[in-house]
Amino acid sequence: MGATLNHFGLDLNLQFIGPASRSFRPPSWPPPRDWVCIEDECGIAVSRYGDHVWNFTAWAGKSLTFNFGDGPRLNARSPVIDPANADLLRLLVALRTWGPRATQSVRTLVSNFATPIRKIFKVCSDNRILGSDLSRYPAVIDKVAQMLALAPSSYATVISELERLRDARDVLGFELLDRAGILRLKAAQPEHNVEQTEYIPPRLWNYVVSRVAECINEYCSNQEKIEACYEFCVSAYKQNGAVEYREKTGKSSRNPFQVASDGKTGKRIGITYHGHFIETAQRFGIKNLLERWAGEISDVRGIVSFSNYLQVVQYAVLLDIAAFTLMRIDEASSIRWNCLQWHEDPVYGRIPLIQAETTKTDPDDCGLWITSPSVEPGIGVLRSIAKLRISCSGRNPEQGNFGLICFAFEPWVGERSKKKGSKPILSSLGEVVRTYPNLFDPKKIEITDDDLRIAKTVCPTLNLEKFRVGKAWSFAWHQFRRTGAVNMFASGEISDSSMQFQMKHLTRWQPLYYGRGNTALHLNDAARALLVNAQYEAMGRQLALVHTDRFISPYGDEHKAKFLATANGSESVNLISDCDAKHYEKAAWKHQMSFRLTVLGGCMKNGQCDGDCISSVGDCAGGDGKAPCADVLFDRSRAVPNQIRLDGINKQLEVAPWDTPRYRALMSEKRGLENYFAYIRN
Repeated sequence: MGATLNHFGLDLNLQFIGPASRSFRPPSWPPPRDWVCIEDECGIAVSRYGDHVWNFTAWAGKSLTFNFGDGPRLNARSPVIDPANADLLRLLVALRTWGPRATQSVRTLVSNFATPIRKIFKVCSDNRILGSDLSRYPAVIDKVAQMLALAPSSYATVISELERLRDARDVLGFELLDRAGILRLKAAQPEHNVEQTEYIPPRLWNYVVSRVAECINEYCSNQEKIEACYEFCVSAYKQNGAVEYREKTGKSSRNPFQVASDGKTGKRIGITYHGHFIETAQRFGIKNLLERWAGEISDVRGIVSFSNYLQVVQYAVLLDIAAFTLMRIDEASSIRWNCLQWHEDPVYGRIPLIQAETTKTDPDDCGLWITSPSVEPGIGVLRSIAKLRISCSGRNPEQGNFGLICFAFEPWVGERSKKKGSKPILSSLGEVVRTYPNLFDPKKIEITDDDLRIAKTVCPTLNLEKFRVGKAWSFAWHQFRRTGAVNMFASGEISDSSMQFQMKHLTRWQPLYYGRGNTALHLNDAARALLVNAQYEAMGRQLALVHTDRFISPYGDEHKAKFLATANGSESVNLISDCDAKHYEKAAWKHQMSFRLTVLGGCMKNGQCDGDCISSVGDCAGGDGKAPCADVLFDRSRAVPNQIRLDGINKQLEVAPWDTPRYRALMSEKRGLENYFAYIRN
């Protein structure tokens, strides 16, 4: 076994370790046992690859060691692992330290990766099996789940790390757990009664992102007018000496947008008056725009409404980014001028990525999040606002990769405690909705019966006092992170796939791209872990719905029942007897059953499907003249959208040339849909 070392090397921020250092990159893969893998700032060897204990103290800045368990016991708590398993563990730790996407924090390496992975090898050693054979021993996997004894978030991190190790199995020469093994480990996770972050129902999510897009698009349409008005206002304050006055006193005065004491505009005691700001806004053609989003412009503090409008737009873009990525709000607010990148992928084409600081897991100022192309206008809007505000701070907006979320440096806004280069503190999303009531229509965000039903389906721990019918939904930034992950894998009951296309929401290649490894990109690990776990959570809910009469099999109820029953060794387990979503989620993790949403309903194929039931229904519904697929289930609730689909196909058939490949494909689609309607009606 060997591997190219081009992508190997330390990624730690150590001044005394460089490419010429012995410990920067292993000389071969696997590394030789006598390789100096850790050295101090004087270049003195501290640990060699084959040592029983690696001493990371020189790199961590405090006492930090890691014991592989194959040496003499240092104390009663020292782990005991057989040499063969210790060597496998050593290889995994080396991969995370020097391999592609190497860790950027040695403390995180030890606490979040090496320590829990060592527990897995400890269980293997105690049961006298090799870690590379763990997938063959389901009972031992269940023991691993109990031994880990981690909080849900930490457990999810371990699952994500195991997926990462699967991606690197060609480099490692083995995999600690295969896919089925990882599924079983997740299913065996001990129960924790933790209140989940609320899931935003699709109707409300759809309204929010539509409204936010409207706000962004209106700024784009009026950008030249906004920038011209802003520059005029700043110039007017400068001419009145307001900037110098503010720098001396920290207060805003010498306001040019008022009427002089004699009731006239013009020059008076060294100050030029331009009348109330509403007149200036009207002259630049942005009065209606400002009032639409920031409220009525008053005579007393009219110019402040301009800053309020810019704040509304800034928050709208942050909402857009939160909805179309899996970023935390602190991460989204750290984006800089050059945050939007485009990666050319040979399979998926141009993939938009947002670069920002990672606030959890490994500290990192250049983590990448996969996003939707629809965020590009919003990034442009933030650049426009940042350029205007930075120019007021005395800095040159053309120089440096500035943060896009910045203070309001307008001369009509007090200095308060702004520090150049610091980041403003953002309000909670609930406070944003209250402070800027024009952003959302209160009636449109009131909870309906359907909203509450869906929210409770996804989040059984929903606070029914806080979230009840007739009350406005209480939004929070983190809700968009969880909702985004769930929507990637949600069923038609929760979020219809047509909404994804309409809103360009978390396009279908996003979860696939996160899951492919992509070790050349520094994709955010927390987002990846969130997706891995959300995938099976969603599948559990989908399988619970399959249990009901909403889904039918073209081969009858008995055939459908076989999907929901499986054999576990010699013991028959009837999964039909329990329709709880959590029960089905565990079954999915154990690879006992599978489900994925299709146009007609669902596919229960527990493995790779040879047909095409996403863009065409001909294969699975018998549109090709054969019998329907044995793994297909028809969803009665899909009748309306499928009727629209059938009507559209009939219109296309009217103009399609007869007996062409296109005509034959449309006919196959039509026959498949007609079969669908015949089965759900009978």
